[in-house]
Amino acid sequence: MSSFLEELKRRNVVKVGLAYAVVSWLLIQAAGVLEPALLLPDWVDRVVTVLLLIGFPIVLIFAWAFELTPEGIKRESEVDRSQSITPQTGKKLEHMTIAALAVAVILLGVNQFMGSGDEKDDSPENASGLPNSIAVLPFEDFSEDKDQDYFSRGISEEILNLLAKTNALRVAARTSSFAFAGSELDIREIGKKLGVETVLEGSIRKSGSTLRITAQLINVENGYHMWSETYDRNYADIFKIQDEISGHILSAMKVHLLGEAEAPVEKHASERTANLDAYDAYLIGKERMSNRTQEDLEAARKKFEAAIALDPNFAPARVELAHALLLLEDWKYGRLPREETEPVIAEQLARAVELDPDSVEGIAVTGLYHLQRYRFEEAEEWLGRAITINPNYAEAYLWRSETAYEQQRYLDMLADKEKAYSLDPMSLEISAQLAFDYRSFWRPRDAERIIERMFELHPGHPLAYNAALSNLSAHGRNGEAALLADEAREDHPDNDNFKSWQAWMLAYVGLFDEAEAVGDDEVSYWLALYSGRKETAKSIIDRRLAEERPREWLSHAREFYQREGGAEGMARFKQLLETQIAKMDENEVPWREECYLYMINDLMIADMQDSIPGMMAKCSRQYEERLKAQYLCPCSWFNLVAFTILDGRTEDAVQRADEWLSNGDSNPFLHEDTIFSHLSDQPEYPEFLARNQEQIERQQRIYLAGKKAQTKPAGP
Repeated sequence: MSSFLEELKRRNVVKVGLAYAVVSWLLIQAAGVLEPALLLPDWVDRVVTVLLLIGFPIVLIFAWAFELTPEGIKRESEVDRSQSITPQTGKKLEHMTIAALAVAVILLGVNQFMGSGDEKDDSPENASGLPNSIAVLPFEDFSEDKDQDYFSRGISEEILNLLAKTNALRVAARTSSFAFAGSELDIREIGKKLGVETVLEGSIRKSGSTLRITAQLINVENGYHMWSETYDRNYADIFKIQDEISGHILSAMKVHLLGEAEAPVEKHASERTANLDAYDAYLIGKERMSNRTQEDLEAARKKFEAAIALDPNFAPARVELAHALLLLEDWKYGRLPREETEPVIAEQLARAVELDPDSVEGIAVTGLYHLQRYRFEEAEEWLGRAITINPNYAEAYLWRSETAYEQQRYLDMLADKEKAYSLDPMSLEISAQLAFDYRSFWRPRDAERIIERMFELHPGHPLAYNAALSNLSAHGRNGEAALLADEAREDHPDNDNFKSWQAWMLAYVGLFDEAEAVGDDEVSYWLALYSGRKETAKSIIDRRLAEERPREWLSHAREFYQREGGAEGMARFKQLLETQIAKMDENEVPWREECYLYMINDLMIADMQDSIPGMMAKCSRQYEERLKAQYLCPCSWFNLVAFTILDGRTEDAVQRADEWLSNGDSNPFLHEDTIFSHLSDQPEYPEFLARNQEQIERQQRIYLAGKKAQTKPAGP
């Protein structure tokens, strides 16, 4: 046995094995780094690992059976031992191993210092609690009649708003901290989920004309009380009591969290209402609005309107009414027409700012208003002001991120959204938007982590479904998306958004009859148009154009008449294009400075050249910066292909089309696409269509297998 071990050493088998192991580890680390950087599939690093493991015994056998000589590699049995150079070879292997180990140590040090991997888990529940961070839980109502809930939440929110304006504190947002109202979780578990160091909780008890308010500050790590206080006050002026006690608690926070000397309590000039019914309606409205469904937003709108009717000088209710209407303009929540919402929003915000010029909520929602009206510089200015006043205002970071997007500052956009999420991890809106960006930054696993948390906290919520559907479809996983769309429709049968998702996903897996049977007008129109059923397509177009607000149907109708051709068809096509331009100008949409690819194509066809250079310049800047930031998921990559075609760079467009298909995406209407058809004279075009169809069929098999598994009878 000892002679065998000596022979292993003499032939350098042990040194070869050690060198191979160290170099393999370095290669595996390199694969993990290069995979996201080069946009490689996420299985690449696993394949590298498996191949290196398979190669290990082969290398050992090779080292045993062969020897490196000055004349080259020879079988060991053919080498004269007196002429063997294995000692010199062994020395070289030692030096190589030491060098590789040095590189490994450096890499380990860098990983320890900077963290490893591009898909970091920075979720609040995995944070140990940031220094000087706090969550304010809604105070509990211990009154016999349980009639002080609005007051309990009001004082909690008042304290939260005061603390949030303290630069030295990181304060969990209302949406997140109030999500634990009535929770039976231990304070330490709540703190861990919110990623905070301390938690403030309290209670309210009303007896006759006396109020007893108790507050305590708790250390999340050990569950110990750092400070507590009880206040007994007369009920004569509850809002004055809120201000007084909030000020006392803020002073206590400065002492126990920030180490500052206790400051005198400052009077807080509240702009609230003295009308309890108005205040109650306002608080209920805010609770409903935080749920972010169309039904809840409509209910919130009515509550804010009721509060304003009871007290026209109640500025916060006016701000929140404007906010609710701005949300209801969004396609996810019903798409209220701007001509209906605009005068109300403008009036409410103007009056609110007049009543309370320093209201951070009024300033921030005014920023959102400018954002949704394409006034991006004004939006950034207002939102920056809001963040300066309240550095813990999560929604202000979220809205400001959209101004960075419009300026092609994609990394700044992501930083603002991650900041918003760190402050308000329970917010469905913030979670959905961050997940959307993670999937566009080729970080689908990070997106999935956030989406899983959304479903965990809010099972079956429409925003969670929408985020999951966007993430799957963006990466060409249309079979899975179609299955999820079916599930979303079952949970929300009256939701038009999920009706559209279901129809589109069935179309994207090539099940056209099933897609048309869903009854979504848009999908039915395209299927009819592309299958040659012109009369059916035209009947849908005519019906939708006859509506009071045809919206996107103007662009759909343009394609219909463009395909119709002839003098009459082209005249109608141009008329519809001019109508849409007039409507966008009327709504102050800066379309001449936006990258609307299919509108550019239509302007080219209509020979309306004046606006094209500005739009193409915006596209060029947008895609140049997106490529630099790696902010292009497969779905957006197709738009890059379309832009490159319109830019006249056919060779580049062919290469990018190949890359798009290699990313796993597909399009059931690719052969009918009016921009992609410009490549029809290229030799690669038939191959592109064939690969596209193969990927559609693959996704169809995934969908059908999933449906079969769902209907499979249970075992005995």
